[in-house]
Amino acid sequence: MPFTNQIMNNNYHTHMYLCRHADGDVKDYVEKAIELGFKSIGMSDHAPFAELKDRSVRMHLSDLKIYIIKCDNAIEKYKNKIKVYKALEIEYFPQHKKIYPEYLKYMDYLALGQHYIFDAESKNNLRSAYALSTLEHLESYVDTVVEAMSTGYFKFVCHPDLMLYNIKHFNCDITRISKKLIQGAIDSNVPLEINSNGIRKGLKETEDGLRYIYPRKEFWQLVKKMGARVIISSDAHQVDQLFDEDVIKAYQFANDLDIVVEEELMF
Repeated sequence: MPFTNQIMNNNYHTHMYLCRHADGDVKDYVEKAIELGFKSIGMSDHAPFAELKDRSVRMHLSDLKIYIIKCDNAIEKYKNKIKVYKALEIEYFPQHKKIYPEYLKYMDYLALGQHYIFDAESKNNLRSAYALSTLEHLESYVDTVVEAMSTGYFKFVCHPDLMLYNIKHFNCDITRISKKLIQGAIDSNVPLEINSNGIRKGLKETEDGLRYIYPRKEFWQLVKKMGARVIISSDAHQVDQLFDEDVIKAYQFANDLDIVVEEELMF
């Protein structure tokens, strides 16, 4: 079912086939964005990472050059129709601080998509964000994200409430930890992303009732109250997801919480 775009002008979180869990090429997404009347589109496929090669489906290091060429070709070919940004979604690991400024020499931006934390008790010393289950895990996740934002390397934080994937109850400890992340975003002036792909996963029956696993309403109520910057992204893994009913639902989610969404990031 096609949708008429009247609310989204820019999308900064877009994947393509090289990440090995998405469909479509760069030009396919760019041409769809033009059709939708977007002002800009940011390609932000998952960056290769040696530590994650056996743990996460993502771009191989050998594919990075291909990705850059495809983005550069689209930037040139469509320059009179739309602004195309070349970017990567990437985790922050403090021991690899040197790679981020290196990437930024030829990327327009980096999006912080923290899918893992260091955990000495886990296999390969890494724990997935989908498997955080203790306060210690959450503290580690937030400390990592806050440090990442403070570096100035990242344009925005993808799905910051992904850390709550396994958290059943939003109690006082979860509130405190969430506030710490949100305050870090405010201090570093980094937008937080309401992620449409979480909405695509559908409503789930939980002990707290029927809700999205993410975006997590209680987290975003705190974002509204504290006044952090907010963007909405499609997190498209298929061309038709660039603007679909779930993107519309993301805007409705923000509107219901009276959250003001930034429609354009400055470069």
